[in-house]
Amino acid sequence: MKEGQSSRTAEAAAALRANHFQNAENPVFSDPFAFELTSTGWKKLLTTSLTVKVINSSVFNRTFGLLTGQVVGRSRYAEDQLQAAIERGVTQYVLIGAGLDSFILRQSQQYPQLKIYEVDHPDTQAAKQRKLRQYGTLPANVEFVAIDFEKESIADALTRSTFKQDQAAFFSWLGTTHYLEPATTLNTLASICQIAAEGSEVVLDYSVDYRELEGIERLGTLFVSQFTRFLKEPLKGQFRPKTLHQAVEQMGYIVTEDLSGDGLSDRYFHARSDHIRHTVATHMLHLRLM
Repeated sequence: MKEGQSSRTAEAAAALRANHFQNAENPVFSDPFAFELTSTGWKKLLTTSLTVKVINSSVFNRTFGLLTGQVVGRSRYAEDQLQAAIERGVTQYVLIGAGLDSFILRQSQQYPQLKIYEVDHPDTQAAKQRKLRQYGTLPANVEFVAIDFEKESIADALTRSTFKQDQAAFFSWLGTTHYLEPATTLNTLASICQIAAEGSEVVLDYSVDYRELEGIERLGTLFVSQFTRFLKEPLKGQFRPKTLHQAVEQMGYIVTEDLSGDGLSDRYFHARSDHIRHTVATHMLHLRLM
């Protein structure tokens, strides 16, 4: 990521959400703001008829369309779990590595009592806030918290904010752990334990060790790896599920759910006419702090 600009992978994810919203029948996840939040280059691609035709073709969806399934599937899963947490009384929502997520535009007014903390690299935040201001004044229940994940902890960052350590919170951490060293991911989860109250929840996606993959999924992982390296944000973090579970349980978490790619496809992409499905190369992990 270059200084002064948002993450390129965040822009790519926004572009995939935008294309899905604009062109998919019965979108798995609807994000009407994603198009405006992504970069000029992606906007040009998404308004070129040939490009749109190719990336929404049946052949593309059966192969590279796994990327779309991953991006919209993780957002849908996280916000489904957030909704359930809000119904249980949670009033704090922390988006770790918020990127170009548009929740504050889509849902903040619906939940005025929900305090939303967007935690991300300061350059990504600055670029995003410039885009957000075209929609008017930023919502009063949103607070931006700057962090460099490789240099400081989530606990240190949230301590600088109005985050209430004595109240349960819901943490959403999407599309980030893949680009961090495994130790950094585990240290971040341990840091959440230090600052979050009992009953707090964490939802994150993580990459499965490529040695557990086969066929098109293994090739697809290699393709994504090269693509992110081209964007100068190489993939670094992979886990074996059993090993990851043991590590977080030692921290004090309960693994509420570890939903595989096939499980996500069954839940959100079953029998879709466009053949979009979720890659088996990543899982969704739902943790509760006890």
